[in-house]
Amino acid sequence: MPKTSSGISANQARQYVTWCAKNTNAAYLHIAEAAPVLSHIKTDNKTGKLIAYLVTDFIKNCK
Repeated sequence: MPKTSSGISANQARQYVTWCAKNTNAAYLHIAEAAPVLSHIKTDNKTGKLIAYLVTDFIKNCK
């Protein structure tokens, strides 16, 4: 499974967000701004998709 620069995979991040939404009294999910530029020409389009998954996982699993 590919790891991120923080050492965890996207699936692990999603599992953590899901667990937090189900098991804590969280009122909101804060995701920092992401502007992933891989070089002066290319951008990483997967980051936006991961953020969307994290948000939907949180919303679907909130108490």
